[in-house]
Amino acid sequence: MRRAAKKGEPWTDRVARAGYLARGAVYVCVGGLSLAAAAGAGGKPTDPSGALAALVRLPAGRSGLALVALGLLIHAAFRAVLVVTGEPSADEGGRWRRVATRVRNGFSACLYSGLALTAALLAAGRYGHAHVDKDAETRTVSARLLAVPAGRPILIAIAAGILVAATVQIVRAFGPNDVRKRLRTDAMTERECKLMATLGRVAYVARATVLAVCGYFLARGAIDRAPAETRGPAGALREVWKLPHGGLWLALIAAGLVAFGAYGILEAKWRRVFASAPKRR
Repeated sequence: MRRAAKKGEPWTDRVARAGYLARGAVYVCVGGLSLAAAAGAGGKPTDPSGALAALVRLPAGRSGLALVALGLLIHAAFRAVLVVTGEPSADEGGRWRRVATRVRNGFSACLYSGLALTAALLAAGRYGHAHVDKDAETRTVSARLLAVPAGRPILIAIAAGILVAATVQIVRAFGPNDVRKRLRTDAMTERECKLMATLGRVAYVARATVLAVCGYFLARGAIDRAPAETRGPAGALREVWKLPHGGLWLALIAAGLVAFGAYGILEAKWRRVFASAPKRR
């Protein structure tokens, strides 16, 4: 598959970059909507699915969503290819790092496939079939799990996995900076490298916070056998909003999500993908 992708250079490289552009745009919208809520400009914090639903109400929103859906589908396909071929930035690590990278790319492929489907349904006007309320979906899945004999430990294990993922994000935020391994640093200035490193660290902290809150409420719902207590990403942001000085905390997390979106948009330019991956010896 790696050789097949390289035969299509440079168009396969450009198509993969379009996926990063679409992903970045979605997260800029998520962060922007949360910033607006924190500033009292109306609306409420949301997740990527909610951001897509907000976009459809804009002028030419359905046309824009169709492009976003295509870009997200491309990104999901690119992540699926990386599951098989491996990621160039992980080649320098050990076996477990390569396995973890493939698992992460597989999860991302599923996630962005779902977002692409949601965007496509909204663009087609099939609002009833687009599952944009992830909080309700989280509570429904939690209730179904808790209804089966081994559901409670399974839900606790899922919550633990999310909390581990949050910890990994924190380690990546404050640990050694490996951003350069994933970027075409030969085409970047030192200032651009430092910008990407900073955006990456801020984005990791924001993602870790959202994951940690989701994991906490999922664990609490499992321990209390109360699926109504579980929260998705949008619900996690709303819980942060309810805290003392919640507007400030929400604004900080929202700024981090905007940073993550901006990082993704810049990745569309500087990411090492097929054509830009270093040749193996």
